[in-house]
Amino acid sequence: MALTQLNLGSELGVEVLHQRWYALILYQLDPEPTDFMELRRTVRGISTFNLLLQLKQLADLGLIETLANDDYSYQLTDSGYMFHNILLSLEHWGNATLTHELSR
Repeated sequence: MALTQLNLGSELGVEVLHQRWYALILYQLDPEPTDFMELRRTVRGISTFNLLLQLKQLADLGLIETLANDDYSYQLTDSGYMFHNILLSLEHWGNATLTHELSR
């Protein structure tokens, strides 16, 4: 059976990867709370307004959440942590592939 498109779940995952800021933000976060200003320092090249917008969109996707008592700290949800691990796996795969290619 030949595929002409990915299933909806795969499409959503690829769309999240395609959004540059999503991947960079998710890469910087972990299950422990991260202060907005720390994110602002570590996610370079994005305006404050755009960072806030991207954080809102990631929260809408269920990948991150704000703390109930602090609107300026963010953390990964379980789903976001799963995606964070996918990003780390992609990084390991890419590093291994590059190392292999360079050793040829």
